[in-house]
Amino acid sequence: MGLARILAVLLLSTLASGCALSENTQNHEAGTAIKDVLEREYVGDYGTAWDNLHPRHQRLVTRKQYEECRRGFDVEGTIESVLILDVRDEPLVVYGLRPRTASKAVKVRVTTDESEYTASYHVVRVGDRWRWVLTDEAARGFARTDCPA
Repeated sequence: MGLARILAVLLLSTLASGCALSENTQNHEAGTAIKDVLEREYVGDYGTAWDNLHPRHQRLVTRKQYEECRRGFDVEGTIESVLILDVRDEPLVVYGLRPRTASKAVKVRVTTDESEYTASYHVVRVGDRWRWVLTDEAARGFARTDCPA
């Protein structure tokens, strides 16, 4: 009887952790997607960063325009770390996307050899991948011009 209870508890624990893991896996993937974009931006790999931009925002700016525009903005320092602080579900209202688009808000702390800052970015699931989105201001800016200031 004691062994049956232990096995039942182990089985229930395994099932419960599997459910939690699937939720955490989504958050982990979303956080990793943002970390990847930030790292690419800091090393000047703007084309690959654009490749991971949401398709609706890719319609606002071509890969070439994005690369040229980003080269005009100096990033501060050499990246040392990107720490994921929080990942949460958040409906998104951003120009170029459907209102209240389901997204993950990813809060990060970025440390460079010159500074440290905390910011939040958003990713949206497109097919089997997480794709980052421009801020509302940046999306509206790219809709107006090749390189918003």
